[in-house]
Amino acid sequence: MIGLLTKNLQGRYAFYNGFYFTNGDAIEIKLDYNHWVQTIIKHKDEDYYLRDFPNLKIEGLTARKVV
Repeated sequence: MIGLLTKNLQGRYAFYNGFYFTNGDAIEIKLDYNHWVQTIIKHKDEDYYLRDFPNLKIEGLTARKVV
């Protein structure tokens, strides 16, 4: 499952089909044209961030679920 991440009504980052990520979930994000990096979703102060990229904005990233 691959898609763009947007924040849903519950404040979680989700794909268009409703699948969302929450604290502790493994995720792969696309950093450039064809470079995927695996990380973990973390939660702090009412928002989520990426464990290995804490300053990277999650909204709008291309991501995929780690199987």
